[in-house]
Amino acid sequence: MSEIVCLFPSFRPTEMFCRLLETLREMEASIPIVVVDDGSGAAYTEIFNKVRSIPGVTLLRNAVNLGKGAALKHGMNYILVEHPETTGVVTADADGQHSAQDIFKVRDELHKHPNFTILGARDFIKGVPFRSRLGNITSRYAYRVLLGIKLSDTQTGLRGIPKRLMASSLQIHANRYEFETEQLIIAKSEGVPTREVAIQTIYFDGNRASHFNPVLDSFRIYFVLLRYALTGIATALIDLLAFFVLTNSHVPVFGANMGARACALWVQFLLLKKYVFKSKSGLVTFAVYVAYVFFSGYVSSVMQGEFTEYVAQSPMLAKVSVELVIWIFNFMFLRDIVFRRWSER
Repeated sequence: MSEIVCLFPSFRPTEMFCRLLETLREMEASIPIVVVDDGSGAAYTEIFNKVRSIPGVTLLRNAVNLGKGAALKHGMNYILVEHPETTGVVTADADGQHSAQDIFKVRDELHKHPNFTILGARDFIKGVPFRSRLGNITSRYAYRVLLGIKLSDTQTGLRGIPKRLMASSLQIHANRYEFETEQLIIAKSEGVPTREVAIQTIYFDGNRASHFNPVLDSFRIYFVLLRYALTGIATALIDLLAFFVLTNSHVPVFGANMGARACALWVQFLLLKKYVFKSKSGLVTFAVYVAYVFFSGYVSSVMQGEFTEYVAQSPMLAKVSVELVIWIFNFMFLRDIVFRRWSER
């Protein structure tokens, strides 16, 4: 059986973490374990000395707290270099939310499906703190609508990451909790399928051991998910700015309008390609994108005309209503057709 490494990003852990590692070692003597101390500080030296003393555990250290994403990248980079034959890695939290049995369960599933991303899915019905339940419900629908990924547990830290996705993950710029959201976006854009396996739902003392900030870290995660809307706003501002510059340079209104729209179109394509859909698309995709933009503009104009004739004699209401529907459809079409299928072709 090919090798899979266990990776634990750890920030200010408790003795419970040491017991988890000892249990893993008792259950299987040969499994490689990598722990990343993400700048926990001198107060946690004794705990990490115990971690280091457990047979088969490699301890890596960050001088300061860089964030969960940075710790995961540190560990994955080390594993890819020192364990080049690995099938992948199982990442788990160090706050006691994951049992040794479930870690091995995800590991075994990754062995069976080495080209899949394996997610340990918790049951959010009983014994779950309100903030965790609310956050998962909200993000579950956000992932489904914005990413086209249907998951029952979007915030799980217990994951089986195939080697291919490990290498791609090292290029993610995010360093904190939003890293795991970016990782799922890359998995989708690169065609890495996802499987969920049921795991236990474990919370100690209302999940106080977690270092997740429900306000700041949630903002970072939802910023990743809402980049499409932000891209639309940025494009509109660029369109207006370019139009202002051109008209003040004595370019006729029609020419200024076309020039500004062309500039905004190119910038929007680059933003969507790099920051929203994480696509490697080129000129062919850009040509399809431009054609689709003009087509959707034509459809929008026709629908607005029909709206003012049969629904309400209000051009502004027609524009707002129709553009909202078109905007939602555009997102799904660009996500699933233009920046995915055409990019693959």
